[in-house]
Amino acid sequence: MAFKTFILDNIADRSRRHEMINEKAREYFGTPEAEVVYSSKGKPSVTGVTPEKYVSVTTTGAVMVVVFSDMPVGVDGEYLGRFSPGDHPEYTAIAERFFSEEEADYVRDNDGNPTAFARVWVRKEAYVKYTGRGLSEFPSFSVTDGERFFSKVNGVPIKRFAVNFPGSSDYIFAIAGNE
Repeated sequence: MAFKTFILDNIADRSRRHEMINEKAREYFGTPEAEVVYSSKGKPSVTGVTPEKYVSVTTTGAVMVVVFSDMPVGVDGEYLGRFSPGDHPEYTAIAERFFSEEEADYVRDNDGNPTAFARVWVRKEAYVKYTGRGLSEFPSFSVTDGERFFSKVNGVPIKRFAVNFPGSSDYIFAIAGNE
């Protein structure tokens, strides 16, 4: 998958974040017509460029990661500092409610470890961002058999995504998309 990744500051103001994404789209695609628009479900796409280009965005902690691609793409990330080790039962309960049985087993087998929960979450969210579906789809597919992560879900590759920036070891990212 040919893609370009931008790591930007995550700021609270949504309109300013949108402006930053559009600035990067115009810069990367080399045209002032490039614009990122959102579907009714919030899936972003790029207009004003030919051939069609794709975009996915995740905001977490201090960063916003924007991925532009030639193919459909979904990216998600989590700042691990937001997952408190004292909340293990809460993460297990969330996994049991919203994840597949195999994914809930993975979280349970890791004693509700917040990082285990985050590993499942980012893969699931990257996939639904790829498909354009919402979080309500979470129970309908699995990213793990309970022991290992699948390299594909419904034919769509999903993998850990290495994003390098100062402090990146405190984050976890996943990317979904056909190569």
